[in-house]
Amino acid sequence: MNSNAFRQINPFIGKYINQSNTRHLSWQKKFAGRMVSEIVTPMGASVPPLLSQAISQHAAATDHEDDCYLIIFKNDKTEIIAGLDSQRDSKYIGLKNMADALSRIGTAEQQQFALQLLDLIAHYKVDVSERYDDETTKMSQLLQVLQTSDWTARVTALGLTATVNELVSINQQMNSLINERNDELATISPQAMVQARAAADEAYALVVSIVNALAISTWADGSSPYDQAIDRINQDQVYYTQHVFNESSGSGSSGSSGNGGNGSNSGDSGNGGNSGDSGNSGDSGNGGNSGDSGNGGNSGDSGNGGNSGDSGNGGNSGSGSGDNGGDNGGGGSDWGNGSDE
Repeated sequence: MNSNAFRQINPFIGKYINQSNTRHLSWQKKFAGRMVSEIVTPMGASVPPLLSQAISQHAAATDHEDDCYLIIFKNDKTEIIAGLDSQRDSKYIGLKNMADALSRIGTAEQQQFALQLLDLIAHYKVDVSERYDDETTKMSQLLQVLQTSDWTARVTALGLTATVNELVSINQQMNSLINERNDELATISPQAMVQARAAADEAYALVVSIVNALAISTWADGSSPYDQAIDRINQDQVYYTQHVFNESSGSGSSGSSGNGGNGSNSGDSGNGGNSGDSGNSGDSGNGGNSGDSGNGGNSGDSGNGGNSGDSGNGGNSGSGSGDNGGDNGGGGSDWGNGSDE
């Protein structure tokens, strides 16, 4: 029997194991989808129990990886905080612009109060491009002064009472939401994403080894029932290598922990680690070609072939951090591997 004629899923773990969380998950989902469309659906009840169980195990592991990704990178409060921050920035800029205008065209009293307000604003140095926590803290200090008895009459004279009250409300909401989000993230195991990726890799390797073995054991008259699935998966590998994994991973919205900043979108850029703002350094884990055997083409008629498939999980997949929606950095923890775009 000519083993070179056998179709086999090519080794691939070594090519995706060190990719970003987004790309790693994308490949696992693509592979899981191929298992359903190319094997489970067309073969139905004739799918061997061992393969059916392995496919289910991989699907469950991929779903768990997806859940970890959503918890870390798609926290609902992050989106709300980003929206509130945009409102706060607009109100604050409006406050400064109104004070500046009144310092030039207002009544004598308004000009005096407006200049005092501009001096106060300059003293607290609120910067709308700062990290959320830094801006919130400075904004709180400024607003506390504007709410004192010495300032309320001046704010009223300037016609800015409603603006100040809105800023107070938004700032309080943001502070509460940031604290709530940090409490939620604190309950997540720092290794959650690392462990989820490793479990998905292990399940993936098992499916590959079984498919490759079955492609040999069922081979007859120059083909096997798994040839089409194998060809399409190998083509998916080519596409991902050339068009997905090859793209620059320098930036992107990512991460989860930390209190964040405004709009820097630094992303965890490649190898992850305890990054905070840049998301770069740390314990990237090589993964390499770990157990990337998966061909088993020469196993003859034993029906086992395929050997280990894409076995091994390959090293610690590192980490990165930073929040979505421009809420980056500030503390980082081991959430997985590399950039997330």
